[in-house]
Amino acid sequence: MPHFVDSHLAYLLAKCSHVVSSSFHAQLKEQNIPVVTWRILGSISGKARTVSELVAMVLISQPTLSKALDRLERDGLIMRKRDSQHRRQVYIHITDKGRKIVKKLIPMANKDELSMFQHMPEAERLQLKKMLQDLIAFHSK
Repeated sequence: MPHFVDSHLAYLLAKCSHVVSSSFHAQLKEQNIPVVTWRILGSISGKARTVSELVAMVLISQPTLSKALDRLERDGLIMRKRDSQHRRQVYIHITDKGRKIVKKLIPMANKDELSMFQHMPEAERLQLKKMLQDLIAFHSK
């Protein structure tokens, strides 16, 4: 008889996340780049984000994010800018130095993803991503 966790969706998603990210996380470690740094820089590489948006995207608590942002700002990878109309709103912007890191890491992440799913046809891979995006969107309301 199979164990409960072998077919429980939450466990399968957590296990899958661990399995598919471990290879890329090892590559980040070789580059001396913490996973949280990658997640933050990747999340702001396309556009500036608020701290609240980053908490949700980067999957860490506000205090942990604040410490990471302090370090990234000190290292010249990000800038914090207050919204001129909404003074309480702070946007996190990537710097050229941060963008350079992301430019190097995105091809590595893409290559790693392709190698993880080489056994799966592209249509199925895209369908899986869409299903996960839909699940996240439904439960993020």
